[in-house]
Amino acid sequence: MNKRKVPSVEVFESCAEVSALIPEVLGNAINGLNEPDWRAPSPIMWHEPDKIAHGALQTWFRSKGNAAGASEQRQKNLDFIARPLAEIAPAKSDHSAQEWTGLVKAAASDREADLVGIAKLDQHWVFDGYKAPWEWIVVVAVAMDYGCLATAPSEKSQTEVHKQYGRATRAGRNLASWMRQQGWDAIGHGGPQAGPVLVIPAAIEAGLGELGKHGSLINRQFGSSFRLGYAMTNMPLVADSPDALNVDDFCKSCQLCDRACPVDAIAPDKQMIRGEHKWYVDFDKCYYYFIENNGCGACIGQCPWSREGVAPRLAKKMSRRAAAKTG
Repeated sequence: MNKRKVPSVEVFESCAEVSALIPEVLGNAINGLNEPDWRAPSPIMWHEPDKIAHGALQTWFRSKGNAAGASEQRQKNLDFIARPLAEIAPAKSDHSAQEWTGLVKAAASDREADLVGIAKLDQHWVFDGYKAPWEWIVVVAVAMDYGCLATAPSEKSQTEVHKQYGRATRAGRNLASWMRQQGWDAIGHGGPQAGPVLVIPAAIEAGLGELGKHGSLINRQFGSSFRLGYAMTNMPLVADSPDALNVDDFCKSCQLCDRACPVDAIAPDKQMIRGEHKWYVDFDKCYYYFIENNGCGACIGQCPWSREGVAPRLAKKMSRRAAAKTG
């Protein structure tokens, strides 16, 4: 068991309006906490509210928990999503999978993506009740302004989150349109609304980072100061390899995110989630604070990997440490 000092936990109680909307089912149960066997992930947040147990809370957050700037950015994102993707060209260009891979990455970079990775789509990532009949997922990452993120939880940080979700959505959907113009069917997606698949495991497989103790991805360039989008297609591509950052070794000893969490939602050790042993954030502690406090984000704002210029140095340090262990 990893030892840590217990943080000063804020005594938080949901407001009366929120308390009245909390469902009987625990979010941790929906997520599969302590379940020893694999099952498809269940939709829990950011899906259509009538399809999830916490839908009324999600609606409350959209109407009362969003900062004005965040609501403005979200509406811009929704307006963009309402635009149709490009028509599928009647003929496909003739390229090898290797050539298409280079073209796709260049196209993504030209369409606001700061980073791009490719993975074979694993049907284990598809939410229960959804379908994703695609062979490939191309995951794009867009950097956040760390100066804004570091203020979390605040209206400033919440607005920045929505702004960059909008950029990730544009990157994913515009990339999908480009694929369709090459003759290949594709769809694109970006947050904060949920799509048909879990994007974090896809991003890990695509080489964009590893899961941190705070439940978010840690990337060797941006730390956790970024957002994700994606395009899915059957265009022939070549998969990237996962990026071994040895984040686990770092997170086991670092206590900054769990100390930053105002409701002690970050587990000090990995948990069993639907048959997988991994880092996990207690949904039933986190979410109710999240919706009343600007979408929180204190954990990733305080993550040392997120600080400007720090992630590349930490990545090299962890690589040297791993090499010393094996050498």
